[in-house]
Amino acid sequence: MFPRWLAVLVPDHGESLDRFDTMAAALVTAGAVVVPANSDAGWAPVVDFEPHVDALAALVEHAEPGLPVVLVGHAVGGMIVVRYAQRHPGRAAALVLSAPVLGAWPALDLLSEDEIPPQPYGPYERATLAAIEMCLATIDFDHPLGDDLPALWLHGVEDGRVPMADTRAGLDRVRGLRFEERIYPGAGHELRQDDAVFADVTEFVGRVVQFAGSGGDSGPSTGV
Repeated sequence: MFPRWLAVLVPDHGESLDRFDTMAAALVTAGAVVVPANSDAGWAPVVDFEPHVDALAALVEHAEPGLPVVLVGHAVGGMIVVRYAQRHPGRAAALVLSAPVLGAWPALDLLSEDEIPPQPYGPYERATLAAIEMCLATIDFDHPLGDDLPALWLHGVEDGRVPMADTRAGLDRVRGLRFEERIYPGAGHELRQDDAVFADVTEFVGRVVQFAGSGGDSGPSTGV
């Protein structure tokens, strides 16, 4: 079977793409070509996330032309995906937002400190936190995602890194009519190793995306 859709994985800032391996395998089984938005971003400081949106747009433009595109963003990657959708309406067939950083984020309170203290989830530089704050404000004051774009929000109730209430406030500013959510009681920040999450994602994609034609005996492939 030929691949029927393209899943572009957008990781959190500083995150290794091997955290997506299990999800990538599930998406391939569901008929996707899976490609990463970046492979070695590391913890280098970021002064502006708009170039990251530009890079995502270039990848989408050239990866597997003709296949419907589903963007899967985690944490700060979810923020980048939403900003991409604002800047490039009509290009993505659907969005999947896993614990996205939107609205407010408690880590940004560190900007009031004279020195940014070490954090258990990564060595964020002041410039990067300021860039996240700027991108969140830009998203808040730009246009909503539109009523024709399917979007699925995934979040664990016990997520201590990206509080669900803050994300919901941000999503309420941009959500369209085709917005859906799956909230997982007892789950934390990491949702990409859970079979129930994979089932929710593949069911959503299968329902809302008009797939490309398939045929032949070539199996789906992955770039991860």
